[in-house]
Amino acid sequence: MAIVTTIEGSIAKISIDRPEKRNTLDTEMCRELGRQLIDLSEDNRVRVIMLTGQNNVFCAGLDIEAQVKGDKELFESFRRVIDALDACTKPIVTAVCGPAVAEGAALLYHCDLIFCGEHAMFSLPSLALGKTPEYGISLLAVKSAGYKLAAQKLLLSEPISAAEAVAMGIVNHIVSDEKVTAAADAAAARLASLPPTALKATKRLLKAAYLSGLSEQRKLETEIADQLEGNAETIEAFNAFLEKRSPKFED
Repeated sequence: MAIVTTIEGSIAKISIDRPEKRNTLDTEMCRELGRQLIDLSEDNRVRVIMLTGQNNVFCAGLDIEAQVKGDKELFESFRRVIDALDACTKPIVTAVCGPAVAEGAALLYHCDLIFCGEHAMFSLPSLALGKTPEYGISLLAVKSAGYKLAAQKLLLSEPISAAEAVAMGIVNHIVSDEKVTAAADAAAARLASLPPTALKATKRLLKAAYLSGLSEQRKLETEIADQLEGNAETIEAFNAFLEKRSPKFED
């Protein structure tokens, strides 16, 4: 199973482990990840959830082959992962080693505390692929980074360094690559030692403020994404990406 869940004491760890595909998520992985998040949120043994990627990659987005085949359930199952993250009552601590790309980066906006390595890289390349931001990114990136910096990274589809990710509010702390897991473990242990009822209540308050307006924005994102689906620009942008060439757009 490419989604591996373990529980030690009051801390649950979910690992994305699909090295042959750079930890990209296929439909079944999304379903399993969503199920695990829901189950762990309701598990009274668990106070904290950790999320990490194995093999020096956090997550390189959604499975490319499934996208080429037009697997609509893939996108819908990933939306349910985002829903599960937002509904989770337990703090989610995330360790990022290596790339977090597209949907992989989108996951981070819905976690609570995030630690990354100094060489971690992030990308939100939807526009370069002829698409628009989804999963609430168009709102949460502006809330986290401010409009100007969010516009720079999303409109130009620029790569995001670890330092820039901190400035954008995507991650909390940068540590040396070999200490990422240890830093996340320490934060999880600290959270697990705090009063659990107050911990959940504080997260609820913070999330209520952070996610205010999200439902309306996600509806707008989906409406606009549906309008662009299958148009010539989107097809050309995606084909150019697959063929590793510059896209050519007609006027």
